[in-house]
Amino acid sequence: MTRTLVTGAGGFLGTAVLRRLALEDGEIVRAMVRPGKSGACTATEVVEADLTDPSSFPAALEGVDRVIHAGARVATTGSWEEFEAANVTGTKALIEASERAGVGHFVHVSSLSVYDVPGDGVTVDEDSPLEAGASERGFYARSKLDADKAAQDAIARGAPVTIVRPGLIFGPGRKVPLARRAVAAGPFRVVLASRDYLMPMAFVENVADGLVLASQRREAIGRIYTLVDDHVRQADYARMFRQASGESWTPVYVPPAVIRSAISIVEKAARVAGRRSPVSSHQVERTLRSARFDGSRVRAELEWHPRVPIFEALRRSFADADSRANTAR
Repeated sequence: MTRTLVTGAGGFLGTAVLRRLALEDGEIVRAMVRPGKSGACTATEVVEADLTDPSSFPAALEGVDRVIHAGARVATTGSWEEFEAANVTGTKALIEASERAGVGHFVHVSSLSVYDVPGDGVTVDEDSPLEAGASERGFYARSKLDADKAAQDAIARGAPVTIVRPGLIFGPGRKVPLARRAVAAGPFRVVLASRDYLMPMAFVENVADGLVLASQRREAIGRIYTLVDDHVRQADYARMFRQASGESWTPVYVPPAVIRSAISIVEKAARVAGRRSPVSSHQVERTLRSARFDGSRVRAELEWHPRVPIFEALRRSFADADSRANTAR
């Protein structure tokens, strides 16, 4: 029997990983959830622990063979210190505690946001440079980058760590994104991107497949993998979105030049008022730049392939949302 600990087990991705592990023969699944959150978890074993409290790690790791670290602070509010404590310091401490506990394999869930995207239309792979302007981005993206670097440092010293960087994760239980940034305006959806922007989509069940597969393969130790189902052109994705959801609206694509000009005005107004701009040019540029994130390594080395196609994944997601809405009535 193999025991796998899943952190963030109460979250969107963590619950998908639990469901996937439950299908494995000879697998004991241990869910790590925040204190007071164990009641809703259905894993074989449930342990309460907090990423900001390393003293809670030894009990969670006792007898564990593998760790899939999907836990993180993902709130839209909070101080840098709060994000750093959970996502950076917590990840470092959990890796170190796993080493002391004799865990054989630690899979860290990172993000595509850690990559540097120097220009529009570039191809990025696991050996590409990481983001250099993290301090100008939000606390979550900054903390995920620092956590990724911590996991790389662990690999460099010989720790049995794998890093997986998934694309834009979507699926049942989470609002399906229409774009990186979009605003509803009556019969229109204003998309802050060009029609040709590439959406790096990753269905949550396919990501869970990849994480479990990586945790089971010894050759994945010390490796970094980009996990993207497919890159879908924004205009094509909007059409698929409407078909899968049954919604009727017209997309309006705002040219990047217009968005850049608007942000420049916002920044200048903030400086004149002596205030911090709610958004920076760097953040906007990172969002506007379209890149292809090369995921050929995970396909070649681990033979991972997305089990659920994009349109079917969208259909399932909207069907789940409709079911939840009907149940709530």
